[in-house]
Amino acid sequence: MNIPFIENEEIWKQADAFRASRELVGNNLPPIDVLYIVDVALGFDVIDIPNLFADLQMDAAIVPGGKAIYVDKDALEGWDRHDRWSEKRLRFSIAHELGHHVMHQAVMADVSFSDFVTFKRWILDHRRSGRIEDQANEFAGRFLVPSEILLAEYDAVQKRMSAAEPRWREIEGARAFVAKSIAPHFGVNPQVIETRFDHERIWPLE
Repeated sequence: MNIPFIENEEIWKQADAFRASRELVGNNLPPIDVLYIVDVALGFDVIDIPNLFADLQMDAAIVPGGKAIYVDKDALEGWDRHDRWSEKRLRFSIAHELGHHVMHQAVMADVSFSDFVTFKRWILDHRRSGRIEDQANEFAGRFLVPSEILLAEYDAVQKRMSAAEPRWREIEGARAFVAKSIAPHFGVNPQVIETRFDHERIWPLE
């Protein structure tokens, strides 16, 4: 597949516009219920697949050329049990697939599958390109972690920390600590927050 280069700023615009779209009104504040979005708001068929992650290292996959999404059965059951680890992983995975849906429909227009077996064969024969996956990851991070809410959370933490120790940002592990404290608000892993810190120049690694 010929995947065009997209600047992060353009990906952010698309993620923000999608989050603000009419279909998502009332369901676009973190932690974002991505399963509700694909199932109810967008009307996708959610098809649980046993061992999807074990076979393809994917928790979810939107089916090109159709309106369906495959979801790992164990991950879906974990979401229903409110298992936090499964919930955070699946939230990002589905947001990643929504990135493909929003940004890559034209690229995937000629790809279609009649069943999961055909889809699996295509995935195994055409391992995903780094560029398309990086774009979908960037979309997912921005979609799940709106920058204005992240900044508000960061500012609140900064005020508390600065009151106790003005040079708190210089303490080893401070960045990871803040990311871990903010992450639950968005229902994501701390690594997602650290990536947002870096990519949006809020607190980049030095």
